[in-house]
Amino acid sequence: MQILFDLIVNCPLRKDGLVHTLYGKFSYGRDGDMNILLTTYFYLPHVGGVSTYVDILRRELEKMGHRVDVFAHTPDMEKYYMPNNGRTLQKKKLKDLIYEKVYAFYEQRMPHVDPWIRWRDIERYCFETAASSFGLQKYDLIHTQDIVSTRALWRIKPQQTPLIATIHGCLATEFIYSGEVTGKDTLRWKYAAAEEYYGAISSNRTIVPTAWLKRLDMSEFRVPGKHLKVIPYGMDIDAFMERMEEWTTIRAPQDKKVIICPARLVPVKGHKPLLHALARLKQVRSDWVCWILGDGPLIGELTQLCRSLNLEEHVLFMGARSDIPALLKKAHVFVLPSLQDNLPFSVMEAQLAGKAVVVSDAGGIPEMVKHGQTGLVAPAGQSEPLYENLLRVLENDLLRRRLGEQAKQWALRQWSISHMMEQTLAVYESVTGANSVRRGGSVHGG
Repeated sequence: MQILFDLIVNCPLRKDGLVHTLYGKFSYGRDGDMNILLTTYFYLPHVGGVSTYVDILRRELEKMGHRVDVFAHTPDMEKYYMPNNGRTLQKKKLKDLIYEKVYAFYEQRMPHVDPWIRWRDIERYCFETAASSFGLQKYDLIHTQDIVSTRALWRIKPQQTPLIATIHGCLATEFIYSGEVTGKDTLRWKYAAAEEYYGAISSNRTIVPTAWLKRLDMSEFRVPGKHLKVIPYGMDIDAFMERMEEWTTIRAPQDKKVIICPARLVPVKGHKPLLHALARLKQVRSDWVCWILGDGPLIGELTQLCRSLNLEEHVLFMGARSDIPALLKKAHVFVLPSLQDNLPFSVMEAQLAGKAVVVSDAGGIPEMVKHGQTGLVAPAGQSEPLYENLLRVLENDLLRRRLGEQAKQWALRQWSISHMMEQTLAVYESVTGANSVRRGGSVHGG
Protein backbone atom coordinates (compact mmCIF):
# COMPACT_ATOMS: atom_id res chain seq x y z
CA MET A 1 0.00 0.00 0.00
CA GLN A 2 3.03 2.30 -0.02
CA ILE A 3 2.05 3.70 -3.40
CA LEU A 4 -1.27 4.82 -1.92
CA PHE A 5 0.48 6.69 0.87
CA ASP A 6 2.85 8.20 -1.68
CA LEU A 7 -0.11 9.44 -3.68
CA ILE A 8 -1.49 11.36 -0.72
CA VAL A 9 1.91 12.85 0.04
CA ASN A 10 2.97 13.61 -3.53
CA CYS A 11 0.32 15.15 -5.76
CA PRO A 12 0.58 14.42 -9.50
CA LEU A 13 0.08 18.18 -9.99
CA ARG A 14 3.21 20.16 -9.20
CA LYS A 15 2.71 22.83 -6.56
CA ASP A 16 4.58 25.36 -8.66
CA GLY A 17 2.93 24.24 -11.89
CA LEU A 18 -0.82 24.41 -12.46
CA VAL A 19 -1.57 26.56 -9.42
CA HIS A 20 0.83 29.38 -10.17
CA THR A 21 0.47 29.12 -13.91
CA LEU A 22 -3.27 29.67 -13.71
CA TYR A 23 -3.36 32.35 -11.05
CA GLY A 24 0.08 33.84 -10.65
CA LYS A 25 1.92 34.54 -7.40
CA PHE A 26 0.77 36.96 -4.74
CA SER A 27 2.84 39.00 -2.32
CA TYR A 28 1.69 41.07 0.61
CA GLY A 29 3.36 43.25 3.18
CA ARG A 30 2.98 42.61 6.90
CA ASP A 31 2.50 45.18 9.61
CA GLY A 32 0.48 45.67 12.76
CA ASP A 33 -1.33 42.71 14.29
CA MET A 34 -1.50 39.25 12.81
CA ASN A 35 -3.18 38.20 9.58
CA ILE A 36 -4.78 34.82 10.30
CA LEU A 37 -6.47 32.43 7.90
CA LEU A 38 -9.06 29.98 9.23
CA THR A 39 -9.93 27.36 6.66
CA THR A 40 -11.93 24.18 6.25
CA TYR A 41 -12.71 21.94 3.31
CA PHE A 42 -16.33 21.70 4.48
CA TYR A 43 -18.95 24.28 3.65
CA LEU A 44 -19.72 27.22 5.91
CA PRO A 45 -21.98 28.07 7.55
CA HIS A 46 -23.64 24.83 8.64
CA VAL A 47 -25.19 23.27 11.72
CA GLY A 48 -22.27 21.51 13.34
CA GLY A 49 -19.18 21.77 15.48
CA VAL A 50 -16.72 22.96 12.82
CA SER A 51 -18.88 25.92 11.86
CA THR A 52 -19.52 26.87 15.49
CA TYR A 53 -15.83 26.60 16.39
CA VAL A 54 -14.70 28.71 13.42
CA ASP A 55 -17.27 31.38 14.21
CA ILE A 56 -16.27 31.54 17.88
CA LEU A 57 -12.54 31.57 17.13
CA ARG A 58 -12.89 34.27 14.45
CA ARG A 59 -14.86 36.56 16.74
CA GLU A 60 -12.44 36.17 19.63
CA LEU A 61 -9.37 36.78 17.48
CA GLU A 62 -10.95 39.87 15.94
CA LYS A 63 -11.77 41.20 19.42
CA MET A 64 -8.04 41.02 20.09
CA GLY A 65 -7.32 43.14 17.02
CA HIS A 66 -6.17 40.46 14.60
CA ARG A 67 -7.32 40.38 10.97
CA VAL A 68 -9.04 37.09 10.20
CA ASP A 69 -10.08 35.60 6.86
CA VAL A 70 -12.16 32.44 6.52
CA PHE A 71 -11.83 30.18 3.47
CA ALA A 72 -14.27 27.33 2.76
CA HIS A 73 -16.81 25.90 0.35
CA THR A 74 -20.10 27.72 -0.14
CA PRO A 75 -23.14 25.81 1.22
CA ASP A 76 -23.97 24.46 -2.26
CA MET A 77 -20.37 23.17 -2.63
CA GLU A 78 -20.16 24.84 -6.04
CA LYS A 79 -17.80 27.67 -5.10
CA TYR A 80 -14.87 28.42 -2.84
CA TYR A 81 -15.19 31.66 -0.97
CA MET A 82 -14.20 33.94 1.87
CA PRO A 83 -17.54 34.78 3.53
CA ASN A 84 -16.01 37.66 5.46
CA ASN A 85 -15.01 39.61 2.33
CA GLY A 86 -17.13 38.20 -0.49
CA ARG A 87 -14.33 36.77 -2.64
CA THR A 88 -15.47 33.70 -4.61
CA LEU A 89 -14.16 31.23 -7.17
CA GLN A 90 -16.27 28.86 -9.26
CA LYS A 91 -15.27 25.28 -8.46
CA LYS A 92 -16.09 23.92 -11.92
CA LYS A 93 -13.38 26.04 -13.53
CA LEU A 94 -10.76 24.19 -11.53
CA LYS A 95 -12.33 20.77 -11.42
CA ASP A 96 -12.58 20.33 -15.19
CA LEU A 97 -8.83 20.89 -15.55
CA ILE A 98 -7.77 18.88 -12.52
CA TYR A 99 -10.10 15.95 -13.24
CA GLU A 100 -8.44 15.39 -16.59
CA LYS A 101 -4.94 15.34 -15.10
CA VAL A 102 -5.76 13.18 -12.09
CA TYR A 103 -7.84 10.72 -14.10
CA ALA A 104 -4.99 10.28 -16.58
CA PHE A 105 -2.57 9.73 -13.70
CA TYR A 106 -4.74 6.98 -12.24
CA GLU A 107 -5.29 5.29 -15.58
CA GLN A 108 -1.54 5.15 -16.17
CA ARG A 109 -0.36 4.31 -12.66
CA MET A 110 -3.23 2.72 -10.68
CA PRO A 111 -6.19 1.73 -12.89
CA HIS A 112 -7.51 -0.59 -10.15
CA VAL A 113 -8.35 2.27 -7.75
CA ASP A 114 -12.09 2.87 -7.50
CA PRO A 115 -13.87 6.17 -8.23
CA TRP A 116 -14.43 6.99 -4.54
CA ILE A 117 -10.68 7.36 -3.94
CA ARG A 118 -10.18 9.22 -7.21
CA TRP A 119 -12.95 11.65 -6.27
CA ARG A 120 -11.36 12.38 -2.90
CA ASP A 121 -8.02 13.10 -4.53
CA ILE A 122 -9.61 15.42 -7.09
CA GLU A 123 -11.47 17.29 -4.35
CA ARG A 124 -8.27 17.88 -2.37
CA TYR A 125 -6.29 19.03 -5.41
CA CYS A 126 -9.08 21.45 -6.31
CA PHE A 127 -9.07 22.80 -2.77
CA GLU A 128 -5.28 23.28 -2.89
CA THR A 129 -5.48 25.16 -6.17
CA ALA A 130 -8.32 27.37 -5.00
CA ALA A 131 -6.59 28.22 -1.71
CA SER A 132 -3.42 29.15 -3.55
CA SER A 133 -5.36 31.36 -5.97
CA PHE A 134 -6.74 33.38 -3.07
CA GLY A 135 -3.18 34.11 -1.94
CA LEU A 136 -1.49 32.70 1.15
CA GLN A 137 1.59 34.92 1.41
CA LYS A 138 -0.17 37.59 3.47
CA TYR A 139 -0.86 35.36 6.44
CA ASP A 140 1.20 35.17 9.59
CA LEU A 141 -0.64 32.03 10.69
CA ILE A 142 -2.92 29.46 9.07
CA HIS A 143 -5.35 27.47 11.22
CA THR A 144 -7.02 24.56 9.40
CA GLN A 145 -10.08 22.68 10.65
CA ASP A 146 -10.01 19.17 9.15
CA ILE A 147 -7.64 16.60 7.68
CA VAL A 148 -8.33 17.56 4.05
CA SER A 149 -7.63 21.28 4.41
CA THR A 150 -4.66 20.57 6.67
CA ARG A 151 -2.89 18.34 4.16
CA ALA A 152 -3.81 20.68 1.30
CA LEU A 153 -2.60 23.91 2.94
CA TRP A 154 0.55 22.29 4.32
CA ARG A 155 1.61 21.39 0.78
CA ILE A 156 1.06 24.81 -0.80
CA LYS A 157 1.59 27.41 1.93
CA PRO A 158 4.76 29.52 2.08
CA GLN A 159 7.39 27.51 3.90
CA GLN A 160 7.88 30.08 6.64
CA THR A 161 4.17 30.38 7.49
CA PRO A 162 3.22 28.32 10.55
CA LEU A 163 0.16 26.10 10.34
CA ILE A 164 -1.94 24.94 13.28
CA ALA A 165 -4.62 22.30 12.73
CA THR A 166 -7.70 21.46 14.74
CA ILE A 167 -9.16 18.05 13.95
CA HIS A 168 -12.81 17.86 15.00
CA GLY A 169 -13.48 14.16 14.47
CA CYS A 170 -12.43 11.01 12.67
CA LEU A 171 -13.64 10.76 9.08
CA ALA A 172 -12.18 7.31 8.51
CA THR A 173 -14.33 5.66 11.18
CA GLU A 174 -17.35 7.74 10.18
CA PHE A 175 -17.02 6.25 6.69
CA ILE A 176 -17.51 2.81 8.24
CA TYR A 177 -20.70 3.92 9.99
CA SER A 178 -22.01 5.48 6.77
CA GLY A 179 -21.19 2.37 4.71
CA GLU A 180 -18.79 4.19 2.38
CA VAL A 181 -16.01 1.97 3.75
CA THR A 182 -17.05 -1.64 4.29
CA GLY A 183 -14.10 -2.89 6.32
CA LYS A 184 -10.54 -2.30 7.46
CA ASP A 185 -9.20 -4.81 4.94
CA THR A 186 -10.32 -2.67 1.99
CA LEU A 187 -8.38 -0.24 -0.19
CA ARG A 188 -10.79 2.53 0.79
CA TRP A 189 -9.94 2.07 4.46
CA LYS A 190 -6.22 2.15 3.77
CA TYR A 191 -6.69 5.39 1.87
CA ALA A 192 -8.90 6.90 4.60
CA ALA A 193 -6.39 5.84 7.28
CA ALA A 194 -3.60 7.49 5.29
CA GLU A 195 -5.69 10.66 5.09
CA GLU A 196 -6.11 10.65 8.86
CA TYR A 197 -2.38 10.18 9.46
CA TYR A 198 -1.16 12.83 7.07
CA GLY A 199 -3.99 15.18 8.00
CA ALA A 200 -2.91 15.01 11.64
CA ILE A 201 0.85 15.40 11.16
CA SER A 202 0.86 18.04 8.39
CA SER A 203 1.08 20.94 10.81
CA ASN A 204 3.38 22.56 13.31
CA ARG A 205 0.96 21.35 15.98
CA THR A 206 -2.43 19.67 15.90
CA ILE A 207 -5.22 20.42 18.37
CA VAL A 208 -7.84 17.81 19.23
CA PRO A 209 -10.81 18.60 21.49
CA THR A 210 -10.86 15.31 23.43
CA ALA A 211 -8.54 12.77 24.97
CA TRP A 212 -10.61 10.15 23.11
CA LEU A 213 -9.59 11.52 19.71
CA LYS A 214 -5.95 11.76 20.78
CA ARG A 215 -5.98 8.10 21.85
CA LEU A 216 -7.69 7.08 18.61
CA ASP A 217 -5.19 8.96 16.44
CA MET A 218 -2.27 7.46 18.35
CA SER A 219 -3.53 3.87 18.40
CA GLU A 220 -5.39 3.51 15.10
CA PHE A 221 -3.35 5.83 12.85
CA ARG A 222 0.03 5.94 14.63
CA VAL A 223 0.08 9.71 15.02
CA PRO A 224 2.81 10.74 17.50
CA GLY A 225 1.20 11.77 20.77
CA LYS A 226 3.61 14.66 21.29
CA HIS A 227 2.26 16.29 18.12
CA LEU A 228 -1.30 16.38 19.51
CA LYS A 229 -2.59 18.90 22.05
CA VAL A 230 -5.96 18.36 23.77
CA ILE A 231 -7.91 21.63 24.04
CA PRO A 232 -11.64 21.30 24.77
CA TYR A 233 -14.06 23.68 23.12
CA GLY A 234 -15.39 26.80 24.76
CA MET A 235 -18.52 28.86 24.23
CA ASP A 236 -19.64 32.45 24.46
CA ILE A 237 -21.88 31.64 27.40
CA ASP A 238 -23.45 35.09 27.73
CA ALA A 239 -24.40 35.15 24.05
CA PHE A 240 -25.93 31.68 24.31
CA MET A 241 -28.00 32.65 27.33
CA GLU A 242 -29.31 35.68 25.44
CA ARG A 243 -30.31 33.48 22.49
CA MET A 244 -32.29 31.24 24.84
CA GLU A 245 -34.56 34.22 25.53
CA GLU A 246 -35.27 34.97 21.86
CA TRP A 247 -38.76 34.52 20.52
CA THR A 248 -39.61 31.37 18.53
CA THR A 249 -42.74 30.35 16.67
CA ILE A 250 -42.63 26.84 18.16
CA ARG A 251 -44.79 26.19 21.21
CA ALA A 252 -44.38 23.22 23.51
CA PRO A 253 -47.53 21.20 24.26
CA GLN A 254 -48.71 21.97 27.78
CA ASP A 255 -49.66 18.40 28.62
CA LYS A 256 -46.50 16.68 27.42
CA LYS A 257 -42.80 16.70 28.21
CA VAL A 258 -40.48 17.63 25.35
CA ILE A 259 -37.47 15.50 24.44
CA ILE A 260 -35.15 17.39 22.09
CA CYS A 261 -32.52 15.92 19.77
CA PRO A 262 -30.55 18.45 17.68
CA ALA A 263 -28.28 16.47 15.35
CA ARG A 264 -27.59 16.07 11.64
CA LEU A 265 -29.59 13.23 10.08
CA VAL A 266 -26.61 11.03 9.29
CA PRO A 267 -25.86 7.44 10.39
CA VAL A 268 -23.21 8.35 12.94
CA LYS A 269 -25.68 10.35 15.06
CA GLY A 270 -27.65 7.24 16.01
CA HIS A 271 -31.23 8.27 15.22
CA LYS A 272 -32.29 4.70 14.47
CA PRO A 273 -31.54 3.39 17.97
CA LEU A 274 -33.29 6.49 19.31
CA LEU A 275 -36.48 5.77 17.37
CA HIS A 276 -36.50 2.18 18.60
CA ALA A 277 -36.00 3.44 22.17
CA LEU A 278 -38.90 5.86 21.71
CA ALA A 279 -41.09 3.02 20.43
CA ARG A 280 -40.40 1.19 23.70
CA LEU A 281 -41.09 4.35 25.65
CA LYS A 282 -44.47 4.74 23.97
CA GLN A 283 -45.50 1.33 25.30
CA VAL A 284 -45.07 2.64 28.86
CA ARG A 285 -46.17 6.27 28.68
CA SER A 286 -47.47 8.69 26.09
CA ASP A 287 -47.02 12.06 27.83
CA TRP A 288 -44.08 13.15 25.68
CA VAL A 289 -43.05 14.40 22.26
CA CYS A 290 -39.62 14.29 20.65
CA TRP A 291 -38.39 17.19 18.56
CA ILE A 292 -35.70 16.08 16.10
CA LEU A 293 -33.83 19.14 14.81
CA GLY A 294 -31.55 18.94 11.78
CA ASP A 295 -31.49 17.76 8.21
CA GLY A 296 -29.45 15.27 6.24
CA PRO A 297 -29.55 12.32 3.85
CA LEU A 298 -31.40 10.00 6.26
CA ILE A 299 -34.57 12.10 6.42
CA GLY A 300 -36.55 9.77 4.15
CA GLU A 301 -35.39 6.58 5.84
CA LEU A 302 -36.00 7.95 9.33
CA THR A 303 -39.48 9.25 8.59
CA GLN A 304 -40.38 5.87 7.11
CA LEU A 305 -39.03 4.10 10.21
CA CYS A 306 -41.02 6.51 12.36
CA ARG A 307 -44.21 5.54 10.52
CA SER A 308 -43.48 1.82 10.80
CA LEU A 309 -43.03 2.20 14.58
CA ASN A 310 -46.28 4.22 14.86
CA LEU A 311 -44.45 7.22 16.28
CA GLU A 312 -45.88 9.91 14.00
CA GLU A 313 -47.87 11.56 16.80
CA HIS A 314 -44.85 11.62 19.11
CA VAL A 315 -41.86 12.43 16.87
CA LEU A 316 -41.59 15.67 14.92
CA PHE A 317 -38.86 16.17 12.30
CA MET A 318 -38.40 19.94 12.40
CA GLY A 319 -35.51 20.37 9.96
CA ALA A 320 -32.55 22.69 10.35
CA ARG A 321 -33.30 25.43 12.85
CA SER A 322 -31.66 28.72 13.79
CA ASP A 323 -33.57 28.97 17.09
CA ILE A 324 -32.16 25.93 18.88
CA PRO A 325 -31.25 27.82 22.10
CA ALA A 326 -34.84 29.05 22.41
CA LEU A 327 -36.17 25.54 21.74
CA LEU A 328 -33.82 24.09 24.35
CA LYS A 329 -35.39 26.40 26.90
CA LYS A 330 -38.80 24.87 26.15
CA ALA A 331 -37.54 21.28 26.35
CA HIS A 332 -37.43 19.02 29.39
CA VAL A 333 -34.90 16.41 28.27
CA PHE A 334 -32.00 16.49 25.80
CA VAL A 335 -30.98 13.29 24.02
CA LEU A 336 -27.99 12.54 21.79
CA PRO A 337 -27.61 8.84 20.82
CA SER A 338 -24.43 9.15 18.72
CA LEU A 339 -22.59 6.08 17.48
CA GLN A 340 -19.44 8.19 17.22
CA ASP A 341 -18.89 11.77 18.33
CA ASN A 342 -16.14 14.00 19.59
CA LEU A 343 -17.11 16.94 21.84
CA PRO A 344 -20.59 17.93 20.61
CA PHE A 345 -21.54 21.57 21.04
CA SER A 346 -25.14 20.39 21.35
CA VAL A 347 -24.31 18.69 24.67
CA MET A 348 -22.54 21.82 25.88
CA GLU A 349 -25.58 23.93 25.01
CA ALA A 350 -28.00 21.52 26.69
CA GLN A 351 -25.91 21.58 29.86
CA LEU A 352 -25.80 25.38 29.89
CA ALA A 353 -29.58 25.37 29.39
CA GLY A 354 -29.89 23.28 32.55
CA LYS A 355 -31.45 20.26 30.88
CA ALA A 356 -31.14 16.64 31.88
CA VAL A 357 -28.95 15.11 29.17
CA VAL A 358 -29.37 11.52 28.04
CA VAL A 359 -26.44 10.51 25.84
CA SER A 360 -24.44 7.59 24.51
CA ASP A 361 -20.90 6.74 25.55
CA ALA A 362 -19.56 7.38 22.04
CA GLY A 363 -16.21 9.09 21.51
CA GLY A 364 -15.52 12.01 23.81
CA ILE A 365 -19.03 12.29 25.26
CA PRO A 366 -18.07 10.53 28.56
CA GLU A 367 -15.56 13.34 29.05
CA MET A 368 -18.55 15.72 29.12
CA VAL A 369 -21.18 13.78 31.05
CA LYS A 370 -20.75 11.80 34.26
CA HIS A 371 -23.43 9.17 34.61
CA GLY A 372 -25.82 9.84 37.46
CA GLN A 373 -24.33 13.24 38.25
CA THR A 374 -24.50 15.48 35.16
CA GLY A 375 -26.62 13.22 32.97
CA LEU A 376 -27.35 9.62 32.06
CA VAL A 377 -25.10 7.62 29.74
CA ALA A 378 -26.00 4.49 27.75
CA PRO A 379 -23.86 2.22 25.52
CA ALA A 380 -23.77 3.56 21.97
CA GLY A 381 -26.09 1.83 19.52
CA GLN A 382 -28.20 0.07 22.16
CA SER A 383 -31.83 1.14 22.21
CA GLU A 384 -32.90 -0.67 25.41
CA PRO A 385 -30.53 1.14 27.84
CA LEU A 386 -31.33 4.39 26.03
CA TYR A 387 -35.04 3.74 26.60
CA GLU A 388 -34.43 3.00 30.28
CA ASN A 389 -32.56 6.28 30.77
CA LEU A 390 -35.27 8.28 29.02
CA LEU A 391 -37.89 6.60 31.15
CA ARG A 392 -35.97 7.45 34.35
CA VAL A 393 -35.86 11.18 33.66
CA LEU A 394 -39.49 11.30 32.55
CA GLU A 395 -40.70 9.37 35.61
CA ASN A 396 -38.67 11.24 38.20
CA ASP A 397 -39.06 15.02 38.16
CA LEU A 398 -36.61 15.48 41.03
CA LEU A 399 -33.92 13.46 39.24
CA ARG A 400 -34.50 15.33 36.00
CA ARG A 401 -34.16 18.72 37.66
CA ARG A 402 -31.14 17.65 39.73
CA LEU A 403 -29.27 16.34 36.70
CA GLY A 404 -30.01 19.52 34.78
CA GLU A 405 -28.87 21.83 37.56
CA GLN A 406 -25.67 19.89 38.21
CA ALA A 407 -24.92 19.81 34.49
CA LYS A 408 -25.37 23.58 34.30
CA GLN A 409 -23.06 24.30 37.22
CA TRP A 410 -20.39 22.05 35.74
CA ALA A 411 -20.79 23.57 32.27
CA LEU A 412 -20.46 27.13 33.53
CA ARG A 413 -17.01 26.22 34.86
CA GLN A 414 -15.91 23.93 32.04
CA TRP A 415 -17.07 25.63 28.85
CA SER A 416 -15.88 29.19 29.43
CA ILE A 417 -14.44 30.48 26.18
CA SER A 418 -11.48 32.00 28.03
CA HIS A 419 -10.20 28.50 28.84
CA MET A 420 -10.20 27.51 25.17
CA MET A 421 -8.64 30.77 24.00
CA GLU A 422 -5.86 30.79 26.60
CA GLN A 423 -4.73 27.34 25.53
CA THR A 424 -5.17 28.02 21.82
CA LEU A 425 -3.16 31.24 22.01
CA ALA A 426 -0.40 29.37 23.82
CA VAL A 427 -0.19 26.99 20.84
CA TYR A 428 -0.16 29.94 18.44
CA GLU A 429 2.64 31.57 20.41
CA SER A 430 4.69 28.38 20.41
CA VAL A 431 4.98 28.57 16.61
CA THR A 432 4.92 32.34 15.98
CA GLY A 433 6.83 33.91 18.87
CA ALA A 434 6.00 34.60 22.48
CA ASN A 435 4.64 38.14 22.08
CA SER A 436 3.09 38.14 18.64
CA VAL A 437 -0.37 36.74 19.34
CA ARG A 438 -1.67 38.63 22.38
CA ARG A 439 -0.47 42.07 21.42
CA GLY A 440 -3.90 43.00 20.05
CA GLY A 441 -5.58 42.64 23.44
CA SER A 442 -6.54 40.25 26.17
CA VAL A 443 -8.45 37.03 25.96
CA HIS A 444 -12.20 37.60 26.04
CA GLY A 445 -14.56 35.12 27.55
CA GLY A 446 -18.01 34.50 28.91
